[in-house]
Amino acid sequence: MKSQQLYIDAHVHIGDFSSWIPAENTYVCSCAHSPHEFAAVEKALNKYHNVVPAYGIHPQNPDKELYPFLEELVIQKRVKAIGECGFDLFTPDFTSSLEQQKEVWTMQLELAVKHSIPLVIHCRRAMNELFGYTQLLKKLPAVIFHAFPGSTTEAQSLLKRGVQGYFSFGKELIKGRKQSIGCLKELPLELILLETDAPYQTLKHQKETPPEDIFLVYQKAATVLEYSIKELIPIVENNFKRALLEHF
Repeated sequence: MKSQQLYIDAHVHIGDFSSWIPAENTYVCSCAHSPHEFAAVEKALNKYHNVVPAYGIHPQNPDKELYPFLEELVIQKRVKAIGECGFDLFTPDFTSSLEQQKEVWTMQLELAVKHSIPLVIHCRRAMNELFGYTQLLKKLPAVIFHAFPGSTTEAQSLLKRGVQGYFSFGKELIKGRKQSIGCLKELPLELILLETDAPYQTLKHQKETPPEDIFLVYQKAATVLEYSIKELIPIVENNFKRALLEHF
């Protein structure tokens, strides 16, 4: 890929790579969930200058002892977003920690509202939980739904309730997930983001997702939307800027 246009990857995990080298001509939002992971994000930011840092308490590890570090990062303006955070009820083990998930989610949501900072949401089999918090969510400058798992109707319902939502899609498009493809087609184009979740969300033949797979996501999204990649790139870039960069 030799184009000088900018490919946006709205969700990666730099801290989970043994050695991270960005794909050519990409700009990424990288989430971290521990001080160690965040140190890797800041190291990459110092070197590459194309990283938007985020930090949150992940629902798969709802440890409220991680909150003071998050609050420190927000106060010091070292992050552009809180997240990813939210709810994960995908397995019985995760479901058993729902009360802890609710506690750390509420702490993070209230912090985001207090500081008017965007929120990156992880949600698996828990859309009903999110709808209980729309009165607070709509106070945020932007809410980025990572690997959005819901239906078009659910997305539209969030928007009708005043949530400034952006809906991010990745490997589920390549895998042909009908609900994701339908959302991409039907939601307003100005609210669409694309991502890899690298090194996660692998295809069958992969051990981990490399950063350059963002090109594959753009190719699939362009096909679904019946746009050229050249037309799609600036649209996603503008969406990313509105969601994560225009509030500072």
